[in-house]
Amino acid sequence: MKDSKELKLMTVDDAVAQIENNMVIGIGTGSTIELLIPKIAERIQLEDLNITGVCTSNKSAYIAKQLKIHVVDINDVDHVDLAIDGADEVDPNLNLIKGGGGALFREKVIDEMATRFVVLADESKLVDYLGQNFKLPVEVDKFNWLHIAKNIESNFNISTERRMNDDVPFITDNGNYILDCKLHEQLDPYNLHEFLIHLTGVLETGYFLDITKQAIIGTQQGVRTIDK
Repeated sequence: MKDSKELKLMTVDDAVAQIENNMVIGIGTGSTIELLIPKIAERIQLEDLNITGVCTSNKSAYIAKQLKIHVVDINDVDHVDLAIDGADEVDPNLNLIKGGGGALFREKVIDEMATRFVVLADESKLVDYLGQNFKLPVEVDKFNWLHIAKNIESNFNISTERRMNDDVPFITDNGNYILDCKLHEQLDPYNLHEFLIHLTGVLETGYFLDITKQAIIGTQQGVRTIDK
């Protein structure tokens, strides 16, 4: 029986194989991507590839730079050829919930820019509908976070909590809070995203809808590839 890390590792090689010379690569955030980045660096060095990386978090950028990957700011590129990231949930239409690591805004910027966005996950992340197992993260301004939380709870069958890191509020790389929203029933992700994104003080939601081109899933039976 393979553990979660082994399942994630199974997905990495198929993603790295999609990298080509002179590409701009979007590098995601989280435990799966921390397994991916050394493999990207290894391929660059073995094949002497000219690769530019744009990263969805300060942590990923730090790891990539330590491994001699050329990393630039997102505003220094006009396109992203391939973005690779993990996910917290993947539904049958390859729609996602992301943001467990708190980098959902920067992830969405880069993933939406990408010509091709590939998701890596283990089979535990496959769900029948978004919100089935994982709370929906929403990045919000510090100023009115509690009013946003109350507004969400008064309109939907949802419980919200401000994400904490030990005993202090978690702060994103953008200097904001995260509200983790527990859905108590199946809700339409398109409708809920539209409601949330128009609340004053909401920067972005963890719904990634109609963005993913391919999911590479590590299972006990082997690697399963799902194409959009």
